[in-house]
Amino acid sequence: MQLAGILHRPESEDTAILADHQVLIRLQTAIDDVAQVELAYADMYLWQEGAPMHHVAMQKGLATQANQYWTLPVELPTNRAIYAFKLTDQAGQTIGYGDEGFFDDTAANWAVAGRYFHLPYLHVSDAELPPAWVKHTVWYQIFPERFANGDQTNDPADVQPWGQGPVKRDSFYGGDLRGIIDHLNDIAALGVNGLYLCPIFTSPSNHKYDTIDHFEIDPHFGTKKDFQELVDQAHARGMKVMLDAVFNHFGDQSPQWQDVIKNGQQSRFADWFHIHDWPVGRDAKTGELNYETFATGAAMPKVNTQNPAVQQYLIDVTKYWIEQYNIDAWRFDVADEVDHGFWRKLCGALRAVKPDVYLLGEAWHSSQALVSNGQFDAVMNYPLTQPILALFKHELTLKDYVGKTNLQLMQYRQPNQQVMFNAIDTHDTARLLTVLNNNVDQVKAALTLLMLLPGTPCLYYGTEVGLAGGPDPDNRRCMPWQPADQNLDMRAFVTKLVTWRQSQADFLADSQLSWQITADVLRLTRKTAGQTVSGTFNLGQAAVTVSDSQIVLANGLKDSVLAENGFVLTVD
Repeated sequence: MQLAGILHRPESEDTAILADHQVLIRLQTAIDDVAQVELAYADMYLWQEGAPMHHVAMQKGLATQANQYWTLPVELPTNRAIYAFKLTDQAGQTIGYGDEGFFDDTAANWAVAGRYFHLPYLHVSDAELPPAWVKHTVWYQIFPERFANGDQTNDPADVQPWGQGPVKRDSFYGGDLRGIIDHLNDIAALGVNGLYLCPIFTSPSNHKYDTIDHFEIDPHFGTKKDFQELVDQAHARGMKVMLDAVFNHFGDQSPQWQDVIKNGQQSRFADWFHIHDWPVGRDAKTGELNYETFATGAAMPKVNTQNPAVQQYLIDVTKYWIEQYNIDAWRFDVADEVDHGFWRKLCGALRAVKPDVYLLGEAWHSSQALVSNGQFDAVMNYPLTQPILALFKHELTLKDYVGKTNLQLMQYRQPNQQVMFNAIDTHDTARLLTVLNNNVDQVKAALTLLMLLPGTPCLYYGTEVGLAGGPDPDNRRCMPWQPADQNLDMRAFVTKLVTWRQSQADFLADSQLSWQITADVLRLTRKTAGQTVSGTFNLGQAAVTVSDSQIVLANGLKDSVLAENGFVLTVD
């Protein structure tokens, strides 16, 4: 038995609280090494008074490139437990594993309470279960400056004709809140029920990630009255609204930073930023900045979120838009570069105002330290979604894709995994159509795979009509509104896919997941006791025959033959 491959960490993603009295226990072993795992558990106090120890076989779950995971949902009548694992390898040898490590499988060892992991008391409040509504949400991300120009009276002075390019970093096209309001019916018709808006607060740029005033709508986007109308109209259509907050840094035109520039060390905002020398600016000899920034951008000075005054200001900002305008969610930019202590204070304050608020952090890597434990419900799940692109570009074998995907699915507690933000392209990436070399069949298949994975999926505006675009700023092209400029077949497909996904939200949140690989065909199956849904994807160059089932959606399928880049979504 490969002992080095065995791992369980109590009070981590390996012990996910699902509800009162319910916990999901998980164990990692080396792949193809262990034949069976049995969980032994009991209330320690009752056990010591003579109550029996429970023994239940764990379920063999997902496997990564190196490890096998075993899971078991457990009902705890008293909300307390001690537990340990009995492992049996392929040769039939057994060993115990608990809080003190490994021990021989003898009755004397199993009788010692210290051998067991401890769950002293299961507090549902400690679980901070994400809001239930997120599991039923398909998001639609909008870059407001490029979505629609609904009010030409607030256009920037240097506005360009809509859609004429090429798009530059300093281009303005006049998109605004009124344009979004005007097209809410078009968005709703897709079946999506969540709007994620990139920043809308006062800023000199088109992207608004260099905020001047967090309490004001950028005048080129409209007014607070417009924003309230947008929220109300979205809610009337059953859509939630998520705003984007940039708290890692401010724009250099913010009044706080301008005060620092003017008054130097005497500024009351001098300790709001990370300044290493005075006067603030660039070193005359080296040209290096003497203050910290987002990346290397001099126009985005980094904020000191350990300063209590800064903390209160940012908490006030987020509470304001919830209390005054009834928004439903916040996405926090560059969340991984902000200290955890501040996030706990802010998230706690927002949940006190609106218990079912969805709090999402931006991170491009595995970020267990940001999720739960008083912080975010989820992060932007790029490590899960980006391998989809590599799969369809044939940069990953099917086996490696499955292993990498399963690894990401094991990074977080199950309730959080159900609400991870799954976007395959965003304002920060090249567009899906362009990454896949304008192969519409691959785009359809990739979107279908995305919708089958655990988490809350997101469409980037324009994907539904075949909008292309390379890396920033080309990925922020204007939304084409003329039918002649849209791929209407793609829109019809996306509508069917999203509508189906919405109808299966509960099933997709709770069902078991498994993979099957046959040559160049990948099959993802989601299953409960009463239903099985499968997505079959042909990633090879030759057509393949697939079995007949109740077809929900397909592309490239004719007479049970699946073409290259084709897929079929079935229900059994």
